[in-house]
Amino acid sequence: MKKLNRKNFIVISVFILLIVIACLLAYKFTSTNSDKLVELEKEGMYSIGKHYFKSLYPLDESSVELMAKKLNKRYDMYLQNHDNVYFAVVPDKSYYVKDYGYPTLDYDRMIDILNENINENIEYIEIKDTLSLDDYFYTDNHWKQEKLIDTVNRIGEYLDFKISKSDFKRITCDSFRGYYMKYLENDTITEKLHYLVNEHTDNAVVENHRNPYFNKVYDDIKLNTEIQYDVFLSGVSPIIKITNRIVNNGKELIIFRDSFASCLTPLIISEYQKITLVDVRYLMTSLLNNYIEFNNQDVLFLYNSGVVNKSKTLR
Repeated sequence: MKKLNRKNFIVISVFILLIVIACLLAYKFTSTNSDKLVELEKEGMYSIGKHYFKSLYPLDESSVELMAKKLNKRYDMYLQNHDNVYFAVVPDKSYYVKDYGYPTLDYDRMIDILNENINENIEYIEIKDTLSLDDYFYTDNHWKQEKLIDTVNRIGEYLDFKISKSDFKRITCDSFRGYYMKYLENDTITEKLHYLVNEHTDNAVVENHRNPYFNKVYDDIKLNTEIQYDVFLSGVSPIIKITNRIVNNGKELIIFRDSFASCLTPLIISEYQKITLVDVRYLMTSLLNNYIEFNNQDVLFLYNSGVVNKSKTLR
């Protein structure tokens, strides 16, 4: 074997040195970030790009089956005389990064189980293809209201309405901090929250069972609280009734819901004379007829996949 000349030796040595330096820098970077990631994962948290996620894995099939039974029970108790009864499930935003290697909830299997067990008179509305990762907040699990036009219009294909983004004016909060902030070391992260207004949201009267002194669609004061997402309909409540004072079409809608419906509902106020939101996490199903006169209203069961995977929370 020929000996290396001095010039080649220097070139190879420099090349090896550069590789060693690069490896050391890469180790330092990945070690620092993995330490942070391990810390996040103690709470089931992980991050991809700017987005933070809280794992819902694994799928609890027994909970999904129980969810179907609970929807069927509500149908049998109150909705047998209703012509338009539908259900939709909001995917957790992790559904849109399921190929990144993190264990994620099997949303598609969840939907299959629901469709296999839910009363055939409760029709499924698929919405997963109307959404993408960009339609969710970075630091929160919720979806963004301004991104829901396609989702709302998919629901409208079944409930006979269509809305346009041009019908709304956008109001912006520049310093939104989502629910996941409490898990993060960097507490300076902020993002924008937008909410949409028009003459219907401005003129609607809201009866909020939990907050009877607030009667508007948007609660701006909540933007200065720990849970800023509560700007939509002032947060959780067992019963919320929204009356549209400038529509007299006789149409009514009942939404059995969780917090995801809070920002979707204002977008369809224009289509109904009255909308009633029901959150049975805070109210027994057997008591509903004390608050609602069931009379062939349109009905939508709208829940996010996290609630479906823990359906015992529904009473």
